[in-house]
Amino acid sequence: MIRIGEGWEEIVAALRGADIPERVYVVGSTDSGKTTLCRYLVDEAAACTRTAYVDCDTGQSRLGPPTTEGMALYPGPSKPCLRFVGSTSPGGHFIQTLTGAKRLVEKAGECGARTTVIDSPGLVAGGVGIEFQFQMIDLLRPTRIVALQRGRELERLLANFARHPGVVIHRLPISPAAVTRPAAGRRRYREEQFASYFADAQLQKVSLRGLGLQGRVPDTRNPRGAAGRLVSLNDAENFVIALGIVEDLQPGRRLEVFAPPFDPAVVASVRFGSISLDLAAVPGLMESHRP
Repeated sequence: MIRIGEGWEEIVAALRGADIPERVYVVGSTDSGKTTLCRYLVDEAAACTRTAYVDCDTGQSRLGPPTTEGMALYPGPSKPCLRFVGSTSPGGHFIQTLTGAKRLVEKAGECGARTTVIDSPGLVAGGVGIEFQFQMIDLLRPTRIVALQRGRELERLLANFARHPGVVIHRLPISPAAVTRPAAGRRRYREEQFASYFADAQLQKVSLRGLGLQGRVPDTRNPRGAAGRLVSLNDAENFVIALGIVEDLQPGRRLEVFAPPFDPAVVASVRFGSISLDLAAVPGLMESHRP
């Protein structure tokens, strides 16, 4: 049961009455209730039209495992379309986050979505956060920005779009029902998601001959340093086929990964992330970040 916040129903009414495709960018700090609002908007919009949900929060992903951005279509069923950023936060991965979000929003349009709801990362603090959110909004070109803010914390960002003729800004207070989760709780959620994703995984081999390599590609002089690294196995459009944990790497020849079942024949590229996973580690120590 979703507790409806102030101003939410007015946004739904505007979406239902729109005569053009709508892109709604929901922005706010961590634990501001963005995902709950997005769920409400998607549910209500999908009752009337083809609707896409684009999840850009790689740390608390709802459509795919952590480190991915995702897009799903409603009404369903719809298998989420995923892009691998390679980290659980945008820091150090701004380009990957921006590119992934752009490709997913484009994919939503290609699949016939009339309304697209974008759940943005929670990085909004300071100059870096404002600049990151500005670039996301400028690139994705929403028709509506929904700002969940305490006081006026997002006004510096919103000022950049206040005079844009194609953008409507909705300023909403944070719902009293929004729950603040400590860092340990967020880490526990990620570990549970990783464990669930790899529950049916098995060792599989991928020939690297003719494949593209992206991201934090390991030094070929020390391929053993890749062991444990999280990677994505991608199709020809660089969407995720499966995530895998590197077991062995023979540069230019073969990659052995622990991953859910997939068809190696359809893999077109491999993207190396910046974290390693140890599924057998004690709680709180599953993830380790690589430079």
